[in-house]
Amino acid sequence: MANTYDFYKPQLSSEYPEVDGPVSVVTYIAALDAAYSTFKEKYARYAKRVGEKVDFSLEDVDYAIFHSPYGKQAIKGHARMLFNDFLSAPAASCFSQIPNTEAFLKITHSDSLRDKNVEKTFINAGKSSFAEKVDPAMACSRRLGNMYTASLYGCLASLLSNVEPSTLKGKRFSLFAFGSGCAASFFTAVVKGDTTEIREKLDLMNRLAQMKVVPPQDFVDALHVRLFSSYFTMLYIDGRFVSFVRRIITHVTMFPRARLITFGRVPTILKVSTQNTEGNICEPLSVHRMFLSAWIPVSI
Repeated sequence: MANTYDFYKPQLSSEYPEVDGPVSVVTYIAALDAAYSTFKEKYARYAKRVGEKVDFSLEDVDYAIFHSPYGKQAIKGHARMLFNDFLSAPAASCFSQIPNTEAFLKITHSDSLRDKNVEKTFINAGKSSFAEKVDPAMACSRRLGNMYTASLYGCLASLLSNVEPSTLKGKRFSLFAFGSGCAASFFTAVVKGDTTEIREKLDLMNRLAQMKVVPPQDFVDALHVRLFSSYFTMLYIDGRFVSFVRRIITHVTMFPRARLITFGRVPTILKVSTQNTEGNICEPLSVHRMFLSAWIPVSI
């Protein structure tokens, strides 16, 4: 885990987060380095106890799946695993075609995170490995785009759907999970049983093929017209957030004329006068008793 500002939401009145693309990519790679290195250390201690091969590498898994907000990120993640394996065993036969190995061994970790030569070299060196180990798990990422947390498990669903159950049984695969901010984990799993039923019930490839493709403008248009079933204003009574007044708003842009209200020590009741899109005062439709320590956007 690390404290990073690659993808965060400083303005709670905004629907959208702040995203720093280049920083997010570096954060992802650095998190992979840390998680993968920690896994390798733990594996080495375990392997030593049971008398197995101590040095874990990408060669020890049949498949590798990654948090994949977009396809190129998985390509970079796979290449970075190769780079880490290279640093651990530069004389390994699988790295015999890597040019100028001394330069890669001397580069600092910080510099390597942004070095395009490192990235391109190991992407090229890992093309066949990527096609064999990663590509079978990329169907959802290619078709659906960024699913955030779900992207890793979309890759798992893709792997289960693309590889024949008889082939997949007994195979080992690695998983890299990542979340901006940031936190990450690296772990492996082995397929112990028959995955036929999972594959049939998912019916993933058919469902992906049946998706309706629309032009980007349809999405842009949808952002301008939205339907909300309810909209809330908050009352603060005797030191607790205890009730809401609900009103209906239809076909309005997100948070019209929004004001961010921060609640502090309010002695009695905060009254908020609201109007609907026709300019009429909105009557309370229902009151809900609940606790919420947060902000509420309201139109006034």
